[in-house]
Amino acid sequence: MFTNRVRQAIAATLQGLPLSATVEEFTPPKIEFEMEAMTGGRFIAEEMAKSGKALTATLKLQGLGPEIMLALGVKLGDDILLNVREAGQDQDGKTWFTYHTVGGKLKSLAETAMKMNEKPTTTLELSCRTYNRIENGVPVIDIDVRTQKFVLSGVDILGDARRAVLMP
Repeated sequence: MFTNRVRQAIAATLQGLPLSATVEEFTPPKIEFEMEAMTGGRFIAEEMAKSGKALTATLKLQGLGPEIMLALGVKLGDDILLNVREAGQDQDGKTWFTYHTVGGKLKSLAETAMKMNEKPTTTLELSCRTYNRIENGVPVIDIDVRTQKFVLSGVDILGDARRAVLMP
C-alpha cells in the first residue's frame, strides 16, 4: 500500500565516484510534454501530446573538490553517469527505496558565493540522454532519447510507434 514517506538516506555516485557524504539535494528530470490544441469543430478545445520536452536533472553538493572536477572531465561527446539512491520508511513502518540513474552531458556547474562561516555548495545540471527510475525493485521510468524508448509508469508509450518503423 502507498503511504506517506520519510527519506532517511541518500547515496550517490558520479562516474563511479562516491558522493554519499556530500549530497545536499537531487532533482530528478521533470517529465513534461509539448501539447497542441485540437479545436476543429469543437466548442471546448482538447490537447494532444506531440512530443516530450528535453530532460534536465540537478544535483546539489556540499563543496567541490578535485575528485569531482576530474570525474566531470570526460571527453567531448561522452556521457556522465549519475546514480542517486534514496531510502526511508513509510507511515506503516515499511522500508522503501528508489534508484535514479541519469546519463547525459554537463549543462552547467554553479558554485555559491564565497561567504565566511557558510558551507560552499555546487549545483550540477545535467542534460539527460537517459533516465531510469526503479521504485522498490519495480522499473517505473525508462527513457532513452536516442532509441526513443519511453516507458512511463511502467507503460511503453512509444513501443507501437517504434515497432511500426522497425526500431527495437
